[in-house]
Amino acid sequence: MKVYQQAIPLANSQPAERLVKRGARVLFGLLRSSAGQAQRVPGILSQAATDVREAWAETARPNV
Repeated sequence: MKVYQQAIPLANSQPAERLVKRGARVLFGLLRSSAGQAQRVPGILSQAATDVREAWAETARPNV
């Protein structure tokens, strides 16, 4: 029994024809990445507040 392997050509969508889909994918990717970055903001703000508080306390001490 012989087995023949033949590639099946897949349908290629032309990028120019799918401009709206491509734009939507880029937009959704940006939204997802910005949502991920937004989750880091509370931690960054908390660290900044701590740093400012410590700097304020350090400047209140006399220089020895």
